[in-house]
Amino acid sequence: MLILIPEWFFSIQPFIYILASMIGFLVSFYFYRSFTFSKQKNHYYMYLSFASLSMGFLVLGVTELYTYLSIMQGTANMFENFASFRDLGIWMYYICSIMSYSLLCLIYLPKDLKFALFLPYWYKGFPYFHVLSLFLISYVIFRATANWFVTRTKNSMLIMLSFLSIGFYHTFMFFTSFSEWMFVIAHLCLLAGFIGMFWMIFRVSRKKGRF
Repeated sequence: MLILIPEWFFSIQPFIYILASMIGFLVSFYFYRSFTFSKQKNHYYMYLSFASLSMGFLVLGVTELYTYLSIMQGTANMFENFASFRDLGIWMYYICSIMSYSLLCLIYLPKDLKFALFLPYWYKGFPYFHVLSLFLISYVIFRATANWFVTRTKNSMLIMLSFLSIGFYHTFMFFTSFSEWMFVIAHLCLLAGFIGMFWMIFRVSRKKGRF
């Protein structure tokens, strides 16, 4: 699958991944602290989910940045010497993301359902990963939206919008073959999703005096 990326954005892309991972680690830290107070399993799953997703983006960001700097210095060719190193970052991101979205699905599964969640391993490669990711996150978006319609709180709205933005990220990545701006918009949606979730936990923590 052909992916069009603006030349000027290629140097920014790694920092978006790293920034998203830093925000994600803050989110996961909050949910871990919340779990220590409340002992709610959902908070523990949220902690594991964002920790896993953030780790994936951190590894992806570092490998993309290292590859980019190597190419700029003329010491490596992305499609030869550093292909395996870059692929390692991509596959780590794939695995961490699928684990993260699976944990999110477990949070929103009905309480009376007791079964193990088995994932198909047919998502090898770029488009299949986004298909599976969008499939998983769509369920999370649906349940988060339903929860917002019931509660009508600002926090539930922020959670819904955050997951929706992450869903838009995977959606726009399908259209990167048609326009290079789809790649830019997708990554802005990704960053917006992490910022939205962080803003939600900041509101809650400030209200409880934990920030």
